[in-house]
Amino acid sequence: MLTEEQNRLLTEVEGDAPFGQMMRERYWIPCARSAALVADGPPQHVRLLGDDYVAFRAADGRIGFFDEACPHRGASLVLAHNSDCALRCLYHAWKIDVSGKIVDVPSEGARAATFGENIKVNHYPTFEGGGLLWVYLGKGDLPVRPPLPFLDLADDLVWVCRSVSPSNWFQGVEGTIDSVHVGTLHQSWIGDHYKNEDSKNPSIALTLDSHPRYEVEDTPFGMKAAALRDLADGRQYIRVTSYVMPFVSLVPAGGTDREGTMFIAVPRDNHEHMLFWGFWSEEPPRLEGEKDMTVGERDLDNWVKFDEGPNRTWGQDREAMAKGHFSGFTGCIVDEDLVIQASQGVIQDRTKEHLCSSDVGIGRLRRRLLDEIAAWQNGLVAIDGPVPDKVRPLDTIADAKQPWREMV
Repeated sequence: MLTEEQNRLLTEVEGDAPFGQMMRERYWIPCARSAALVADGPPQHVRLLGDDYVAFRAADGRIGFFDEACPHRGASLVLAHNSDCALRCLYHAWKIDVSGKIVDVPSEGARAATFGENIKVNHYPTFEGGGLLWVYLGKGDLPVRPPLPFLDLADDLVWVCRSVSPSNWFQGVEGTIDSVHVGTLHQSWIGDHYKNEDSKNPSIALTLDSHPRYEVEDTPFGMKAAALRDLADGRQYIRVTSYVMPFVSLVPAGGTDREGTMFIAVPRDNHEHMLFWGFWSEEPPRLEGEKDMTVGERDLDNWVKFDEGPNRTWGQDREAMAKGHFSGFTGCIVDEDLVIQASQGVIQDRTKEHLCSSDVGIGRLRRRLLDEIAAWQNGLVAIDGPVPDKVRPLDTIADAKQPWREMV
């Protein structure tokens, strides 16, 4: 378990919270689906680390990313007109171009085009990759892009959706490192969709039959967590999740390291997070087998919608459970994850938990990040060294004596 102070260090991101400050200064932050930003379309509200921003796509395709409040008198620029590669505030028609320059203040008459020249608009650099918009909120040199295998892929090789979860972001991250829950919480999904020889990813059904032992390796980019399951024939089933600090977990989705599932937990504030969840394949065709995980038509920007309900059951279907569905959440596999995380409380009290042997990865994740925060406060990094251009997960069956570290 953690101390109260350690729990705060890992979960709090607003204001002067050390982790939030480190996120601002050191990392690109994924903040929206690229497809949600339409040229000359509605500006989008973005909340990150307790602050509010506006993002929009100009007519020429460029992205503008500003503080939400108009620099005049604080009206929301989410309500603004988006045209002529600029936002025009509804309140007094101040016009701010995509670069963050005030180019028109109609009330100033002859000075309309020059009045705003010395007024600062907080605007932030962005890039697009992997179906997502990424923003840098810091004041220093731009960080290097994260070493993710899907950033430069064509649109038809990446699928991603967004959900807003009523729980702290770190609960989202921990869920992705916890491999043992795959064969319990998700057992009905796996049994229904993957437990047959024709499945795109039949090996994942092995998570139903045995609990893993963990081996974890700290890396300069974050961590690798291997769940190792012994098989009856003497081999072992190896599932390696690669965690790229601080938001991204790359989870295996098949017997190759050229495709996978992304879980990206981004803090809106201390109490909510955005989950960007999806799939990628570095080689065509796109992940056809993963369509089973996305049953039903949903809003890609509000994939999981939360309604706690009167009994705090989030729409759980007890009739389905009586018929054999383990969780009672039959809509989509990620529903199960987000509901469980919400059920832990807005911020899980980790001073009251009782960890066990299957929580080796969770314990190492916490220590890895606590060490990184402490190092950052002293102007250092906890683990220095080269970072590969692309970090990948792994899903394979191999000889029990073959070290997994040589495979990924």
